[in-house]
Amino acid sequence: MKMNFYYDTVSEAINDLARRGYTTDFEILKEAECLICNKTAEQLSPDEFEIDETYRFEGNTDPGDEMIVFAISSVNNNLKGIVVNAYGMYSDSATSKIVERLINKVITTSPIKRIESLKPFSRDHHHSLLLCWKIRTGIKNQIEPIRIKKYVQWFWETYLLQHFELEEKQLFPILGNHNVLVQKAVSEHHRLKYLFESSDASIANLSSIESELNNHIRFEERELYNEIQEIAYEKQLRENEFNHADSKFIDNLSDPF
Repeated sequence: MKMNFYYDTVSEAINDLARRGYTTDFEILKEAECLICNKTAEQLSPDEFEIDETYRFEGNTDPGDEMIVFAISSVNNNLKGIVVNAYGMYSDSATSKIVERLINKVITTSPIKRIESLKPFSRDHHHSLLLCWKIRTGIKNQIEPIRIKKYVQWFWETYLLQHFELEEKQLFPILGNHNVLVQKAVSEHHRLKYLFESSDASIANLSSIESELNNHIRFEERELYNEIQEIAYEKQLRENEFNHADSKFIDNLSDPF
Protein backbone atom coordinates (compact mmCIF):
# COMPACT_ATOMS: atom_id res chain seq x y z
CA MET A 1 0.00 0.00 0.00
CA LYS A 2 1.42 3.39 -0.99
CA MET A 3 1.60 5.90 1.81
CA ASN A 4 1.65 9.67 1.66
CA PHE A 5 3.36 11.81 4.26
CA TYR A 6 2.48 15.30 5.43
CA TYR A 7 4.65 18.31 4.58
CA ASP A 8 4.20 22.04 5.15
CA THR A 9 6.42 23.23 2.30
CA VAL A 10 7.78 22.13 -1.06
CA SER A 11 11.36 22.16 0.25
CA GLU A 12 10.41 19.97 3.20
CA ALA A 13 8.83 17.44 0.83
CA ILE A 14 11.83 17.45 -1.53
CA ASN A 15 14.35 17.02 1.30
CA ASP A 16 12.48 14.17 2.93
CA LEU A 17 11.83 12.38 -0.37
CA ALA A 18 15.55 12.61 -1.11
CA ARG A 19 16.27 11.08 2.29
CA ARG A 20 13.93 8.22 1.35
CA GLY A 21 15.80 7.55 -1.89
CA TYR A 22 14.09 9.87 -4.39
CA THR A 23 17.35 11.52 -5.41
CA THR A 24 17.04 11.95 -9.19
CA ASP A 25 15.91 15.39 -10.34
CA PHE A 26 13.54 15.03 -13.30
CA GLU A 27 12.06 17.63 -15.60
CA ILE A 28 9.26 17.32 -18.13
CA LEU A 29 10.48 17.34 -21.73
CA LYS A 30 7.27 18.45 -23.38
CA GLU A 31 8.60 18.15 -26.92
CA ALA A 32 9.17 14.42 -26.50
CA GLU A 33 6.40 13.94 -23.91
CA CYS A 34 8.69 12.25 -21.41
CA LEU A 35 10.67 12.87 -18.25
CA ILE A 36 14.38 13.64 -18.46
CA CYS A 37 17.05 13.43 -15.76
CA ASN A 38 18.83 16.77 -15.38
CA LYS A 39 22.22 15.14 -14.70
CA THR A 40 22.37 12.12 -17.00
CA ALA A 41 19.82 13.13 -19.68
CA GLU A 42 18.20 9.71 -19.26
CA GLN A 43 14.60 9.77 -20.48
CA LEU A 44 11.51 7.99 -19.18
CA SER A 45 8.39 7.62 -21.26
CA PRO A 46 4.99 7.53 -19.50
CA ASP A 47 4.90 3.73 -19.42
CA GLU A 48 8.38 3.47 -17.85
CA PHE A 49 7.62 5.00 -14.44
CA GLU A 50 5.11 5.04 -11.62
CA ILE A 51 3.98 7.98 -9.52
CA ASP A 52 4.39 6.78 -5.93
CA GLU A 53 3.34 9.92 -4.07
CA THR A 54 1.95 13.37 -4.85
CA TYR A 55 1.95 16.54 -2.75
CA ARG A 56 0.21 19.81 -3.52
CA PHE A 57 1.01 23.17 -1.95
CA GLU A 58 -0.98 26.37 -2.25
CA GLY A 59 0.75 29.74 -2.38
CA ASN A 60 0.77 31.85 0.78
CA THR A 61 -1.04 34.76 -0.86
CA ASP A 62 -2.74 33.24 -3.90
CA PRO A 63 -4.22 29.72 -3.98
CA GLY A 64 -3.55 29.77 -7.72
CA ASP A 65 0.19 29.86 -7.08
CA GLU A 66 0.21 26.14 -6.49
CA MET A 67 3.10 23.69 -6.68
CA ILE A 68 2.91 19.95 -6.99
CA VAL A 69 5.65 17.48 -6.12
CA PHE A 70 5.64 14.00 -7.68
CA ALA A 71 7.67 11.10 -6.27
CA ILE A 72 8.64 9.02 -9.32
CA SER A 73 10.08 5.51 -9.52
CA SER A 74 11.16 3.29 -12.41
CA VAL A 75 11.83 -0.34 -11.50
CA ASN A 76 13.29 -1.29 -14.87
CA ASN A 77 15.68 1.67 -14.86
CA ASN A 78 16.44 1.44 -11.12
CA LEU A 79 15.62 5.11 -10.64
CA LYS A 80 13.76 7.08 -7.99
CA GLY A 81 13.34 10.82 -8.19
CA ILE A 82 11.06 13.84 -8.13
CA VAL A 83 9.26 16.14 -10.51
CA VAL A 84 8.19 19.59 -9.33
CA ASN A 85 5.58 21.41 -11.39
CA ALA A 86 3.74 24.69 -10.96
CA TYR A 87 0.04 25.29 -11.47
CA GLY A 88 -1.75 28.61 -11.70
CA MET A 89 -1.83 31.54 -14.08
CA TYR A 90 1.98 31.81 -14.28
CA SER A 91 2.68 28.14 -14.90
CA ASP A 92 3.47 26.64 -18.29
CA SER A 93 0.09 25.48 -19.55
CA ALA A 94 1.64 23.00 -21.99
CA THR A 95 3.67 21.41 -19.22
CA SER A 96 0.60 21.19 -17.00
CA LYS A 97 -1.29 19.37 -19.75
CA ILE A 98 1.53 16.83 -20.09
CA VAL A 99 1.50 16.25 -16.33
CA GLU A 100 -2.26 15.77 -16.43
CA ARG A 101 -1.89 13.20 -19.21
CA LEU A 102 1.00 11.35 -17.55
CA ILE A 103 -0.76 10.89 -14.23
CA ASN A 104 -4.10 10.13 -15.90
CA LYS A 105 -5.92 12.66 -13.74
CA VAL A 106 -5.17 10.85 -10.48
CA ILE A 107 -5.06 14.11 -8.56
CA THR A 108 -8.66 15.12 -7.98
CA THR A 109 -8.65 16.57 -4.48
CA SER A 110 -7.47 19.87 -3.10
CA PRO A 111 -4.41 19.89 -0.84
CA ILE A 112 -4.95 19.80 2.91
CA LYS A 113 -3.99 23.20 4.29
CA ARG A 114 -3.63 23.27 8.06
CA ILE A 115 -4.18 26.33 10.19
CA GLU A 116 -1.15 27.30 12.25
CA SER A 117 -2.39 25.86 15.54
CA LEU A 118 -2.78 22.37 14.08
CA LYS A 119 0.50 22.26 12.17
CA PRO A 120 2.61 20.96 15.09
CA PHE A 121 0.18 18.06 15.50
CA SER A 122 0.33 17.25 11.79
CA ARG A 123 4.12 17.37 11.93
CA ASP A 124 3.92 14.73 14.65
CA HIS A 125 1.92 12.63 12.20
CA HIS A 126 4.66 13.04 9.62
CA HIS A 127 7.26 11.59 11.99
CA SER A 128 4.89 8.77 12.94
CA LEU A 129 4.46 7.90 9.27
CA LEU A 130 8.25 7.75 9.03
CA LEU A 131 8.16 5.28 11.92
CA CYS A 132 5.75 3.11 9.91
CA TRP A 133 8.11 3.28 6.95
CA LYS A 134 11.07 2.27 9.14
CA ILE A 135 9.17 -0.71 10.53
CA ARG A 136 8.23 -1.91 7.05
CA THR A 137 11.75 -1.38 5.75
CA GLY A 138 13.28 -3.17 8.73
CA ILE A 139 11.02 -6.19 8.29
CA LYS A 140 11.68 -6.24 4.54
CA ASN A 141 15.44 -6.16 5.13
CA GLN A 142 15.16 -8.94 7.72
CA ILE A 143 16.42 -6.83 10.59
CA GLU A 144 16.20 -8.62 13.94
CA PRO A 145 12.72 -7.85 15.36
CA ILE A 146 14.19 -7.00 18.78
CA ARG A 147 16.20 -4.17 17.20
CA ILE A 148 13.11 -2.77 15.50
CA LYS A 149 11.11 -3.15 18.71
CA LYS A 150 13.75 -1.21 20.64
CA TYR A 151 13.46 1.73 18.24
CA VAL A 152 9.64 1.53 18.25
CA GLN A 153 9.63 1.60 22.06
CA TRP A 154 11.92 4.63 22.09
CA PHE A 155 9.67 6.49 19.64
CA TRP A 156 6.57 5.66 21.65
CA GLU A 157 7.99 6.82 24.97
CA THR A 158 9.76 9.90 23.57
CA TYR A 159 7.20 11.27 21.12
CA LEU A 160 4.02 9.39 20.33
CA LEU A 161 2.62 8.88 23.84
CA GLN A 162 2.87 12.60 24.50
CA HIS A 163 1.20 13.32 21.16
CA PHE A 164 -1.76 11.10 22.07
CA GLU A 165 -2.10 12.81 25.45
CA LEU A 166 -2.00 16.30 23.92
CA GLU A 167 -4.65 15.36 21.36
CA GLU A 168 -6.97 14.01 24.05
CA LYS A 169 -6.49 16.98 26.37
CA GLN A 170 -6.36 19.85 23.89
CA LEU A 171 -7.84 18.88 20.51
CA PHE A 172 -10.60 16.36 21.09
CA PRO A 173 -12.57 18.56 23.55
CA ILE A 174 -13.15 21.01 20.68
CA LEU A 175 -15.53 18.45 19.18
CA GLY A 176 -16.63 16.90 22.47
CA ASN A 177 -16.42 13.38 23.86
CA HIS A 178 -19.69 12.34 22.21
CA ASN A 179 -18.42 13.07 18.71
CA VAL A 180 -18.15 9.79 16.76
CA LEU A 181 -14.81 10.75 15.23
CA VAL A 182 -13.37 11.56 18.64
CA GLN A 183 -14.67 8.28 20.03
CA LYS A 184 -13.03 6.40 17.17
CA ALA A 185 -9.72 8.22 17.71
CA VAL A 186 -9.72 7.51 21.45
CA SER A 187 -10.51 3.85 20.83
CA GLU A 188 -7.62 3.61 18.37
CA HIS A 189 -5.33 5.34 20.89
CA HIS A 190 -6.14 2.65 23.44
CA ARG A 191 -5.49 -0.12 20.94
CA LEU A 192 -2.18 1.39 19.80
CA LYS A 193 -1.08 1.98 23.40
CA TYR A 194 -1.64 -1.72 24.06
CA LEU A 195 0.42 -2.70 21.01
CA PHE A 196 3.29 -0.32 21.77
CA GLU A 197 3.53 -1.22 25.46
CA SER A 198 3.36 -4.96 24.85
CA SER A 199 6.61 -6.82 25.43
CA ASP A 200 5.90 -8.81 22.26
CA ALA A 201 8.76 -8.19 19.83
CA SER A 202 7.45 -10.49 17.11
CA ILE A 203 7.15 -9.49 13.47
CA ALA A 204 3.39 -9.97 13.78
CA ASN A 205 3.13 -7.36 16.54
CA LEU A 206 5.42 -4.93 14.73
CA SER A 207 3.35 -5.33 11.57
CA SER A 208 0.18 -4.61 13.55
CA ILE A 209 1.72 -1.43 14.94
CA GLU A 210 2.77 -0.30 11.46
CA SER A 211 -0.60 -1.03 9.86
CA GLU A 212 -2.83 0.33 12.60
CA LEU A 213 -0.76 3.46 13.23
CA ASN A 214 -0.68 4.22 9.51
CA ASN A 215 -4.47 3.85 9.24
CA HIS A 216 -5.00 5.92 12.39
CA ILE A 217 -2.93 8.83 11.09
CA ARG A 218 -4.73 8.77 7.75
CA PHE A 219 -8.07 8.85 9.55
CA GLU A 220 -7.06 11.79 11.74
CA GLU A 221 -5.55 13.83 8.89
CA ARG A 222 -8.35 13.18 6.39
CA GLU A 223 -11.37 13.24 8.70
CA LEU A 224 -10.87 14.21 12.34
CA TYR A 225 -8.50 17.18 11.88
CA ASN A 226 -10.58 18.51 9.01
CA GLU A 227 -13.69 18.58 11.20
CA ILE A 228 -11.77 20.23 14.04
CA GLN A 229 -10.51 22.82 11.61
CA GLU A 230 -13.97 23.52 10.23
CA ILE A 231 -15.59 24.36 13.55
CA ALA A 232 -12.68 25.86 15.48
CA TYR A 233 -11.46 29.22 14.20
CA GLU A 234 -7.85 30.19 14.61
CA LYS A 235 -8.73 32.57 17.46
CA GLN A 236 -10.48 29.83 19.40
CA LEU A 237 -7.52 27.49 19.05
CA ARG A 238 -5.18 30.16 20.36
CA GLU A 239 -7.43 30.78 23.34
CA ASN A 240 -7.11 27.12 24.26
CA GLU A 241 -3.39 27.84 24.88
CA PHE A 242 -2.01 24.68 23.41
CA ASN A 243 1.15 23.53 25.10
CA HIS A 244 2.50 21.64 22.12
CA ALA A 245 6.23 22.30 21.92
CA ASP A 246 6.92 22.50 18.21
CA SER A 247 10.57 21.52 18.62
CA LYS A 248 12.80 19.86 16.05
CA PHE A 249 12.51 16.10 15.84
CA ILE A 250 15.75 14.43 16.96
CA ASP A 251 15.98 10.85 15.76
CA ASN A 252 17.52 7.96 17.67
CA LEU A 253 20.53 6.90 15.60
CA SER A 254 22.14 4.65 18.22
CA ASP A 255 21.25 1.55 16.16
CA PRO A 256 20.37 2.53 12.57
CA PHE A 257 18.75 -0.18 10.46
